[in-house]
Amino acid sequence: MENINFIQQKELFSLNTLKCLRNEYLYNDCQLCFSQCPTQALGLFKGKITLFSEQCTQCGECIGICPTEALNLENFDVNSFVFEFINSEKNKIIEKTDVPTFSMFDSYHLISIVLRSKQNIFLEYDKDISEHAVNYIEAIVQNANYFLAFIGSESSLFLKPFKKELQDHSRRNLFRQLVQTNKELSKEINISARLNEHEKNVPAKHILFKNSLKLVCEDIKQQELRVNHEHTIVFSKIIDFERCTNCVECITFCPTQALFQNSTKDAIYFQSGKCIGCQICEQVCQPNAIKTHSNLNIIDHMFDKANKLVEFEYIKCSECNGAFINKNQGNVCERCSDYKNNFDKMFVLAKDI
Repeated sequence: MENINFIQQKELFSLNTLKCLRNEYLYNDCQLCFSQCPTQALGLFKGKITLFSEQCTQCGECIGICPTEALNLENFDVNSFVFEFINSEKNKIIEKTDVPTFSMFDSYHLISIVLRSKQNIFLEYDKDISEHAVNYIEAIVQNANYFLAFIGSESSLFLKPFKKELQDHSRRNLFRQLVQTNKELSKEINISARLNEHEKNVPAKHILFKNSLKLVCEDIKQQELRVNHEHTIVFSKIIDFERCTNCVECITFCPTQALFQNSTKDAIYFQSGKCIGCQICEQVCQPNAIKTHSNLNIIDHMFDKANKLVEFEYIKCSECNGAFINKNQGNVCERCSDYKNNFDKMFVLAKDI
């Protein structure tokens, strides 16, 4: 059960600060929702992310861009909409008729819709929305189509503005839909909550995305993905053995537990299917040992296969008898070696000087 003391709310819109990346790591500077909000209702107050409720219009434009789903509109669950739309057997989604705003979507939602419906999907957006909102929609559609093309999907997404005469009718339909949806959500648990029942630390849209990939895994023509950092929505990591000290800071701060140790604590594993690309692991790594990798196996990703990034052998130091990582530097640990080189004169007798 979520702690309500960490939930900031404006009527149907809410911010769960416990899910925010800034809560995971003090120096994380994620500002995606700040830039997406058209009324500057999200920002910092005394170093903490804050919802300025008097400025919030509950438009939902900040929801899709949040990597951890910390933002929520109670009367419209995007992951639930994916299933409702697929069951409708339609191939067109109209903004402000079917959804409050396309900015509530992420590329993961759009890919899931295409893969599950197995047809081209047409997105018609309100041409009166801001240029910033249009740029976001175009970006997630481009990223989704890039990924769909990579896995060999014969279907894709098409984006265009809808005609002006549809707007008034669209708003009336939207109002009726939102009221009905709100009543339904009050009666039963939504899809996002169901998706998170077994993977509470992973955003529901990522679980939906992986489950959608599993449905078409036999049709995927290319498994080894060369990550294009401009359009990537999946992430891989690599650890430099020479730099890594096995301090496990990257594991401690990972918000989705994509990084973990084995039972003997001498190896670090990574599950790309749980990684949201927040880069916190790289930010906290003092020796800069962990980096984003350009290669990823999409089958490993969808089935959460754990890949070993680094493994260590521990040996006993001949000076202090403490265990240390063997990196072919001899039988003296770095601490003792450094102490001997820099402070050995402290123990020389005056008669020997």
